[in-house]
Amino acid sequence: MAATLFGLAAKTEAGEPDPDRVRVWGMEIPDGAVLFWKEGERSQFALFDTAADAEARFGALFDLVLFRP
Repeated sequence: MAATLFGLAAKTEAGEPDPDRVRVWGMEIPDGAVLFWKEGERSQFALFDTAADAEARFGALFDLVLFRP
């Protein structure tokens, strides 16, 4: 079972994800998805059912869209 990389990125003027401005990276497996980031000196993470759920929750809060490299 391989993990699939995804990110939440800032939008371009066209509303598409900007690959140069990915703010949070994550991995998705069949059982769920996890986002990873560093806040100050502490590592943080959040668990979701899917990458799309991560976009719906975090993306809506920070105006980010799902990016799949």
